[in-house]
Amino acid sequence: MKTFVLSTLISVAALGNGFVANAAIDPSADKSNVSALRQAEAAHQDNMITLYNQYDLAVARIKASRGNHAELASDRAFFVGVFQKDINNGIRVAESKKAIAELEARYAKLHKERDAFEAKAVANLQRHLAVARKKEDRAFAKAQKALTEATIAAR
Repeated sequence: MKTFVLSTLISVAALGNGFVANAAIDPSADKSNVSALRQAEAAHQDNMITLYNQYDLAVARIKASRGNHAELASDRAFFVGVFQKDINNGIRVAESKKAIAELEARYAKLHKERDAFEAKAVANLQRHLAVARKKEDRAFAKAQKALTEATIAAR
C-alpha cells in the first residue's frame, strides 16, 4: 500500500510539473514567437530532469524504508549475539546453537522477502516513470517541431 501511495504521489507530482510547464508556455498558442518555443523546449528538458530526480529519490526511500536490509542485519546480529553469549558462557549450548541456526534461516528468508518487495516497488516506479517519460517526450517533440517550423518561417 505504501508503494502504491508513493508511486501515485510521484506520478501526480511529475504530471503536475508537466501541466504547469505546459500551461505557462504553450508552443501551439504562439508559433511565431521563437523565444517562447525555446522556453517551452527548455521547460520540457527540465521536466525530464525532475522526473529522473524524483525517481532516484523514490528508489532511495524504498531502500531506506522500515524493514530494510540494514535493519534486518542489525536485528540478526543482536539476537545471534544474545545466544552467542550463552554459548560462550557454557549455558544452554545445544539450544543456543539450534536457535542461532533458526535465526539464520529466518533472516535469510526475510532478506529474500525484502529483495522481492524492493524489486516490485522499483518495477512499479519504473512503469510510472516510463508513462510520464513518454508523455513528456511527446510534448518535447511537439515543442521542437514547432520551434523548427518557426525558425524556418522566420528566415
